[in-house]
Amino acid sequence: MAVSNKDLLTAINSYEDNVSDHMDSDAAQTRADLIDYYLGERYGNERDGYSKIVTREVYQTVENIKADVAELFIADDETVRFEPEGPEDIEGAQQATDYVRYVFYRQNDGFSAILDSLMDGLLQRQGVIKRWRHMEDMVTNHSFEEVSEAAFAILMADPEVEITEFEESIDELTQLSVYSGKLLRTKTQSETKIEVIPPEEFAIDRSAVSVEEAKYVRQRKLVSKSDLLQMGFDADKVEKAATSSGYNEYDSPEKIARDFDGDNYYDDDDNNISPVYDLHEIYMRYDRDEDDYDELIKICKVGNVVLNVEEVDEIPFVIWTPIRIPHRLTGLCPADAAAPLQKVKSTLWRNQLDNQYNLNNGRPVIVEGQVDLDSVMSSKPGAPYIVKHPNAISFPQQPSFGQHTYNMMGIADQMLEQNVGATDNSISPDILHGNTAAGAVSQVLSKRQARVRLIAREFGEFLRKVFMGIYELEIAYADDKSIFRLDNKFVEVDPRHWHARKDVTVLVGLGNGSKTEQLFHMQQTMAAQQAMLSAGGMGVTVTPQQIVQLQEDMVRLYDKSAHGRYFTEPPAEFTGQPEPQPPSAQEQALMAQVEIERAKLELDRQELALKEQQFMLKVREHEDENEFKLAELNLEARSERAVKIGN
Repeated sequence: MAVSNKDLLTAINSYEDNVSDHMDSDAAQTRADLIDYYLGERYGNERDGYSKIVTREVYQTVENIKADVAELFIADDETVRFEPEGPEDIEGAQQATDYVRYVFYRQNDGFSAILDSLMDGLLQRQGVIKRWRHMEDMVTNHSFEEVSEAAFAILMADPEVEITEFEESIDELTQLSVYSGKLLRTKTQSETKIEVIPPEEFAIDRSAVSVEEAKYVRQRKLVSKSDLLQMGFDADKVEKAATSSGYNEYDSPEKIARDFDGDNYYDDDDNNISPVYDLHEIYMRYDRDEDDYDELIKICKVGNVVLNVEEVDEIPFVIWTPIRIPHRLTGLCPADAAAPLQKVKSTLWRNQLDNQYNLNNGRPVIVEGQVDLDSVMSSKPGAPYIVKHPNAISFPQQPSFGQHTYNMMGIADQMLEQNVGATDNSISPDILHGNTAAGAVSQVLSKRQARVRLIAREFGEFLRKVFMGIYELEIAYADDKSIFRLDNKFVEVDPRHWHARKDVTVLVGLGNGSKTEQLFHMQQTMAAQQAMLSAGGMGVTVTPQQIVQLQEDMVRLYDKSAHGRYFTEPPAEFTGQPEPQPPSAQEQALMAQVEIERAKLELDRQELALKEQQFMLKVREHEDENEFKLAELNLEARSERAVKIGN
């Protein structure tokens, strides 16, 4: 027996009191403060008549690291590559690579997803991407004329077809019934979607150290009634749900801070805007069927109205954090280290500007009754002071703190570089891969650049999970072949034949570097290929297909649409080795003569060998005869008479 919705709501409310983004939590307020620092908002301690300058160290830090990391991933669209597990997987791995890139960058705005999630992590401690399968019914109108009764029956039985009107008539030639009319065809289209979730919309139980094992994950967002109905929720339940009064009562500190221009698009006073609903999409591990085992269930609710409950296989969110803290899901971000130093530098600048103002407009000492106060109060440059006596007004010497302030600012800048690892003095990421001098290489190994590289690797692992999720969704929901455009060619792909395994290797293009640097490495590779070809490696260590592929890659660095324009890919059976030519008639005659001579030589060799054997037999006979004669002589000598041995 399944538990009631009331029990589900009770469990949800208990989790909501202890989620990571509680609006009254310190974490939510800290993220809001970091946005204020990034935007250069005032601190609230300003005084009238004094400097209110705000420096932008958080902005500088976040933007510098974002530029360094983003260049590694968006220099081209080859962010991900699926590696084959064996020779039989090569074609499938390349097909998966091309299609997943297409889904990420073409079907979705992959460029914005990378930048937005990167920005959220660097400034808000966590970046979240959600991926899911979007289902949509596409309805098209069609008409049919004079179809046979059998064809009409097929149309009537088709679940995707709704015949809205028809009429029956008799064909004059066949005298059989034919039908004409109109129909609606409803075809469900599905595609993989990705979305960057704002930190204030995402919540997870505080004890979770990974999204995959979390007990409670929630996304909330404001949607319209039309949105809810398009999502397939029951209209009666939607009618019972209470609408939100706007973001005012649900506002998180982060959204208030981000809304720096002050516009509120959900103003209740504007009657032209339709009401919105606060939709909660919840993934919770809960023993719904009371069998003592927790199931992963998805709950959609508005207020206390549960719109839908279903069992699911996974939680569709991927999260990353720039500075990892062990045993915590969310760590820290570079903005955390830059914010205190921004406030220090702002204070130093304010004090210095106030000091400079006092030096330029010092407070005078006047003798009472000897000076015209109106002339003293005028701060116009060059305005005279009206006095009755030359010594009636004087200006005490004001101390200047300029040198001390500049020293303090220098110390603050050093702390920023040491703590954060990326300021305007940091090295360009190009130096990480170029052919640089020894001094530059030592800079690459510096601590601050190593921190940026580590952040890039964290982000690369995050993207790996996102692309793996897209890969798995394509396998799970593919019901037919798909055709997509790749390099000005239409390519057919069938995800149903991909390996549905968890151990598929995904390599993220970390460290692609600039185009000039990539071209340098490709030229080195081309030189290595030429050296192998000179040593006879054509078709052995280097294939013609690999040579053409390298040339294509070099051209595509600067013109992605140039595929096949300058080079033609050789067929797979072409090895680059010259094909053997049939011998000519003269060569055939010469080869026949050679074979004849070779046969004669073989006969002569055999005849010579036979004569040698006959000669050896005769030698053996003579040796045997000599041995007999010698034996006879010996016997005759001993017996003193004639002896005959043998015949």
